[in-house]
Amino acid sequence: MKRIRCATIAVLASLSLVFAGSPAATAQASPGPPLETPRSELDAALHCAEGIDDATVNPVLFVPGTTAEGGENFAWNYVTALRNEGFPACWVNYPYRGWRDMQTSSEYVVNAIRTMHERSGRKVSTIGHSQGGLHPAWVARFWPDVAGMLDDAISFGAPFQGSSVASLYCGVLNLFPTGCQESFWQFTKGSGWSRALNAEPMPEGPSFTSVYTDFDEAATPGEAASRLDGAAHIGVQDICPGRFAEHFTLVVDAVPYALTLDALRHDGPADPGRIDKSVCGKGFMPLDWPGFAKTVPDLLSLPAKAWLQSPPWTWVRAEPPLRDYAR
Repeated sequence: MKRIRCATIAVLASLSLVFAGSPAATAQASPGPPLETPRSELDAALHCAEGIDDATVNPVLFVPGTTAEGGENFAWNYVTALRNEGFPACWVNYPYRGWRDMQTSSEYVVNAIRTMHERSGRKVSTIGHSQGGLHPAWVARFWPDVAGMLDDAISFGAPFQGSSVASLYCGVLNLFPTGCQESFWQFTKGSGWSRALNAEPMPEGPSFTSVYTDFDEAATPGEAASRLDGAAHIGVQDICPGRFAEHFTLVVDAVPYALTLDALRHDGPADPGRIDKSVCGKGFMPLDWPGFAKTVPDLLSLPAKAWLQSPPWTWVRAEPPLRDYAR
């Protein structure tokens, strides 16, 4: 009897070690820093299409670029196209159209991934344009439970290393009393935000794909700005040499779309070797043209809307300080 009891204890101890090392247990043990934004505000910012509950494939979260809300950035292109491919989707809106401190905006992405994971019972993939590509990397870096819920994190024109244009932009604006927008300070080269993100490699588990273009006029220079340690780093021109694609057309170009489907359909990040070169003969991804026509007025008014929500008297003369968890 004593031998049986000892053997049982040994088995239970071994199982505890196994489960303690599993992603689920690690996620439960390490939720990361508490969220400062009220849960009601976080939940109100998440918008999901049908099929997210008890999904049969990993759902996709769309994270918009600066000045855009999720639907404006993605509803007429990627949400529709991926729904036709069988992927349920949600998008998130962060406050002030992303012109304020990105450390607050990232909390909306943390809550969105956790909620989608709970509702679907599956890991979540993300697609982000510009600033929207930065947040999944940030939350995977500092919220271990979210890293365990994340499958693919795909970004288009995301300045993980900071942007020289943002540095010039804030340098010029800082000549005036108003200063610069909070998030634009965080986009600058050598910002505290960028240094904190890149201080260590991305956690194991999620697959990161960073897509860039040589002709990016916002996340500049495209190749250098978009580099992320551990990510598949793929230029549009790597697939189609000489192809013209700039920062904003990355969300409609056929090449990033092909890379996106490749990443979502395979384990690991996108692989340029799997992309059929016939994509170079296509200009656009599948688009919801009637939906796009309805969205055009909103797209044209984005700068005005962002300015109204973040007018110059809300701008600052220095980057927002890093929160304790990121120092």
